[in-house]
Amino acid sequence: MVAVLGASVLASLDLFIVNLAFPRISRSFAGASAQELSWVLNAYGVAFAALLAPAGRIADRLGRRTVFQAGLAVFTLGSLAAVAAPGVAALIAARAVQGVGAAVIVPTSLALLLSSAPEDRHKRMVSVWAATGSVAAALGPALGGLLTEIDWRWVFAINLPIGMVALLFSRRLGQAARTGGRAPDLVGSLMLAVSVGALVTALSYWTEWTPASGWLWTALAISAAAFGVFVVRCRTHPVPAINLAVFRSMPFTAAAVGMAAFYVGFSIMLLGGTLWVTNVWYWSPAMTGLAFIVGPGTAVATALGAGRAKLDPRWFAAIGGALFLACGAMWSAALSAASPSPSFFLAGLVLTGAGAGVAQTGFLAGASRSLPNEEYAAGTGVINTARQIGATLGVAILITIVTTGDNPTAYPGAWTAMGAAGALAAATTLTFLIRSRSPKTVDEPATEIAGR
Repeated sequence: MVAVLGASVLASLDLFIVNLAFPRISRSFAGASAQELSWVLNAYGVAFAALLAPAGRIADRLGRRTVFQAGLAVFTLGSLAAVAAPGVAALIAARAVQGVGAAVIVPTSLALLLSSAPEDRHKRMVSVWAATGSVAAALGPALGGLLTEIDWRWVFAINLPIGMVALLFSRRLGQAARTGGRAPDLVGSLMLAVSVGALVTALSYWTEWTPASGWLWTALAISAAAFGVFVVRCRTHPVPAINLAVFRSMPFTAAAVGMAAFYVGFSIMLLGGTLWVTNVWYWSPAMTGLAFIVGPGTAVATALGAGRAKLDPRWFAAIGGALFLACGAMWSAALSAASPSPSFFLAGLVLTGAGAGVAQTGFLAGASRSLPNEEYAAGTGVINTARQIGATLGVAILITIVTTGDNPTAYPGAWTAMGAAGALAAATTLTFLIRSRSPKTVDEPATEIAGR
C-alpha cells in the first residue's frame, strides 16, 4: 500500500503543482522565450503520452514490480535533475525524464496493488487507491503555492522523499509472472512523440513564425510524416504501440476525441488561470494555490456523485463540456485587470471542477462500454494517451494566445479557446451513441471506478 499509494501521489501532484510554479519558473529564466518555457510542461506531457500505452505491455513482459521500481527510480531521478537544473534546457530534459517515469508508474501501480491482496479485498483497494490520488490532486494547489513561496525548486524536491519511501517499500511487493512475448513497438512510440512534439512546436510559434514561414510548414510536415509512420507501424507491427482496432467503434473514437478536446480546455483553464491571477492581479503563489483548491475539491465531489448516478455516460460528457463553455463565456465577460474581484474567477473554478468530475466519468465509462472485454486495456491506454495529448496541445494554444501572460487584453481569446474546446468535447457526444451488450448504467463497478 505504501509503495503503490506513494506512486499515485507522485502522479497526481504533478497535475497542479508544476502549473502553479510556472510563473516563478518563468521569472527565474527571464532570457527564455514563452515558447521555450512552455516545454517545461509539454516535455512531460509528450513523454507521458507516447509511452503510456506500451508501458503496461513492457511491465507484463519484464515483470510488473521490476518495471514499477524502474519507473519510480526514473521519476525520482528526473525530479532531482529538475531541482538542480542550471538552465531552462536542463529543466525541460528533467521534465521529459519525469514523464517517462510517470508513464511507467501509472499503468503498473493499481495492477500491483490488486495482485498483492486477495480478491475479496480488491474493491477496498481500488477505493483507497482512487481516494489517495484524489486527495493528492486536491491538496496539490495549496502545497504547490506554499512551496513556490519558498522556491519553485521545492515543487520538485517534494518528490524525492516520496519517491525514495515508495522505492523502499516496493521491495515487499510480489512479482507477478512474466508473460514473455515480443516487446511493444517503441519506434512507433517515438514517432508519436515526434509527431506531437512537432505539432506543439508549430502551434507555440504560430504567431512568431507567421503562416508564410518555412519553419512553420517544416514543423507541420514533420508532424504529419511522423504520424503517418506511427499509423503504419501500428497497423503492421506484431505488438503495436497502440492498438488501432479500438477505433473501429464510433462511440469509442468519439470518446477519445472528446477527451482530448476536453483536456485542451482543461489545460488552458489551469495554466491560463494561474497566469491571470499572478501576472495580472499579482496574487502570491500561496493565495493562488488556496484559490485553486476549489477546482479539484469540486471535481472529487461531482465524480463520486457521477459514479452513483443512473445516467447515460454521454450526458455526463456533454454536461462537462458545457460547463467549460459556460466558464469561458463568463470569464471573457467578467474578468478584468481593473476589477480584481475573485467572485467570478472562483465561480469559474467551481464550474470547471464540476465539469472535470463528470466529463471524465462520462468519457471513460462511455469508451469502455463500447468495446468488447478483451479490448478494455487497449482502450484505456488510448483514452489516457488522448488526454495527455490534449493537455499538451492546450498549453501550446494558450502560449500562442497570451505569450508571457502579462497582457490582460490577450486573455479573452484564451477563455474563448477554452470554451470552444468544451463545446467540441460536448459535441462529440452527438455520435457518442452507446450500444452496449447489456443495459449497463453508470453506477456499475467499472464505471463507478471511473467516477472515482
